[in-house]
Amino acid sequence: MTTTSSNIESPPFLSGLRILGYQFKLIGWASFWLKLALAIAAIVIVLFASATLGGRPAAPGQPIPTAGAGIGLGIPFLIGGVVCLSISVYWSFFYTRLSRRLVKPSPKGQPSKSETTNWIRAALITDLIGMLLMVIGAESIGGILFGKALSQGVGSFISIDPTRFIQPGDLLIILGSIHGITGLFIGLSSSLWLLQQTAMQKPPVVSEVAAGRND
Repeated sequence: MTTTSSNIESPPFLSGLRILGYQFKLIGWASFWLKLALAIAAIVIVLFASATLGGRPAAPGQPIPTAGAGIGLGIPFLIGGVVCLSISVYWSFFYTRLSRRLVKPSPKGQPSKSETTNWIRAALITDLIGMLLMVIGAESIGGILFGKALSQGVGSFISIDPTRFIQPGDLLIILGSIHGITGLFIGLSSSLWLLQQTAMQKPPVVSEVAAGRND
């Protein structure tokens, strides 16, 4: 009877770490797959937009409409944001590996609270930098497209320059930036939540650590 009770009841510190480990596993895998899907979509869109920036004449003196005409300034920022999103995908995968160390029955080999929070903060910095780059790129591209929209009056239809019109590819670039911002927002939200859960963990007392090792 005593043995059963000791097996069921575990020290509060160790139980809290196991719960935290399962939270890291759940949040890590969920954010990993969501960010991976959004990162792939954003990479494909940004690469497609970068490849179609330059126009080639369909006939002498007649350029064809090109997606991204005039918005090349924002593309480098979007590429930088996509790189940060790719790194953020790695951080989510890292959370799943970290969860294995948190659910061990003994504190030996488990990461310290400060070590865990430092990793989460590094992930937060990555997401913040990526979101900043994405927002700058989207703002610059959106401003240029807004200028194109204003110039699409009645007089613009007699213009022989088709690059003054908004092309479907231009909107595709905006969609790519939205995918990137969404993925980085998921990274920020998950890391902030895990940081809060980690900060709520109380350091173990000597008796709890000794009891955990005896188990």
